[in-house]
Amino acid sequence: MNYREKLTDFFEIFEAVRYKCGRKAEDISVLFATKYLSEGELADFIRLFRQLKQEKMMIGENRVQDAQEKFSFIKKSHPDLIDYIYPVLIGNLQKNKINKALSLFREIHSIDSLELAEAINSRVSGAKMPAFLEINISGEKTKHGIDDNNASETIERVKIMPNIQLAGLMTMAPYTEDKDLIRQTFRKLRQLADRYQLKTSMGMSSDWQIAIEEGSDMIRIGSLIFLKSGKS
Repeated sequence: MNYREKLTDFFEIFEAVRYKCGRKAEDISVLFATKYLSEGELADFIRLFRQLKQEKMMIGENRVQDAQEKFSFIKKSHPDLIDYIYPVLIGNLQKNKINKALSLFREIHSIDSLELAEAINSRVSGAKMPAFLEINISGEKTKHGIDDNNASETIERVKIMPNIQLAGLMTMAPYTEDKDLIRQTFRKLRQLADRYQLKTSMGMSSDWQIAIEEGSDMIRIGSLIFLKSGKS
């Protein structure tokens, strides 16, 4: 698979979309969902990214165990690359994996309950852990996240936790071809985040352009680069 061509094409479209929206490139972060990649493929992609962008690559992993294996491989086999990644946990976090997650990731973007936030807060030592709350704006039962009706209360509780730096809110659009509904979901999260002066992480491979139009501060790109089709 020609990752170079796909990555180049993506950034060309990204530049066109953000320019059309009147947004600066530095105001929109791109996180690459690398769950699809093996250890070796991830190392190759990081090296390619460095050649094209000359900046740290923000990578999102779904599982703590997978991330540990991949990062260990890179440290051992490609030590020159490890300082050029910024690892973020984007998958569901089990309480028994919190300590390991805190040692592996720079940020956690999948806090989907007040209970999980409290557990993380109790185990952080040293600097605060930057985090995003996952909000289930669409209300779909198949999605994880804090219920929209409880979002404000949860945000206020987490903001005062001493060991968590609440950086933003994350949501996923509903599984639909209805672009208006997707747009409404993103707009609602943006309005909620603005109320608390927080950033937003919204938009994936199938809907990232709409997300940028609606003010997303961070998009997740995975299958668009790494697979022939998909959502995340």
